[in-house]
Order: sequence, then C-alpha cells, then structure tokens
Amino acid sequence: MTDIKQLEAKLQIDQHALDIALREHPDLFYKVASELALAISNRDEAKQDLDEIEAEIDIKLRNDAAIVGEKTTETQIQSNKKIHPKVKSANDKLLEQKLHTAQWTALKEAYEARSYALSKLVDLYLANYFSSNEDKKVNGPALRDVRASQAKQENRNRRVSVSG
Repeated sequence: MTDIKQLEAKLQIDQHALDIALREHPDLFYKVASELALAISNRDEAKQDLDEIEAEIDIKLRNDAAIVGEKTTETQIQSNKKIHPKVKSANDKLLEQKLHTAQWTALKEAYEARSYALSKLVDLYLANYFSSNEDKKVNGPALRDVRASQAKQENRNRRVSVSG
C-alpha cells in the first residue's frame, strides 16, 4: 500500500527538472489511481458489511420482541438498530472508508491538474519563458538554441549514466 503523504509530496513540480517530472508522472498517476480503486473497493465492502449487520440486528430485535410478546413499531426497530453497538461500529468503519476514498479522489484530481500544469510548463519552457528578460532581448533565438543543445546533451549524459 502506497503512502498518501509521499504521493502528495510528489505533486510539486520543479520547473528546472521538467523532464524528470514528465517521466515520473504516468507512474505516479497509476499509483494514485490504483490506491483510489482499492479505497473504493474497501468503502463498498464496509457498506455491504453495515447492511448485513443491520439486517442481523433487525432480525434479532424482532425475534427478541416476539419471544417476550412485546409489540414494537417500525420506528422503534429502526431506532434500536441505529444505536446497537455492532451497527455503530460498522457505520464508523464505513465513514472512515468514505473519508479515505475522498482523500484518494482528491489526490487523483490533483494529479490530473498536475498533468495539465506539466503540459503548460513545457509550453512555457519551449517559449523561453524561464530565461531572464535581458536574455530574451539580447540573445533571443540564439540563446534558446544553445539552451536546447545543452538540455539535449544533459539528457544524453543522464541516459548514459543510467544505462551504463
């Protein structure tokens, strides 16, 4: 199971390491989506458990009332069922699972937004947005070509160091 805090921390984008962020993003998104699927499954299981426990307690309350000859109303059965310790415990578990699912859903949405942000940051980089205004005025396209060559060389060096 992946820690949500670790994945939250990886939402940050370093504008000077866009290549790394772009490579890591699909894997990170997959981890978040997988954890969300698991959280949804656990929430659904907790809901099913609650339903089954409520049914068991409902039957028990009705049988107990029938044994002693006590007449009960539907409202009394429902109220007694809600305050039964097993039902309360199962309901607490369901609420916990709902919160857990909501947290993973929010993180998945944040990663979807991160994907969009990465795309826009790459566009800004390609438009030479991150260089200083003076560089843009004086050197313009020439500086961009030099930086592009440097970035390509750095990527080649990284690939060589990773594969070798």
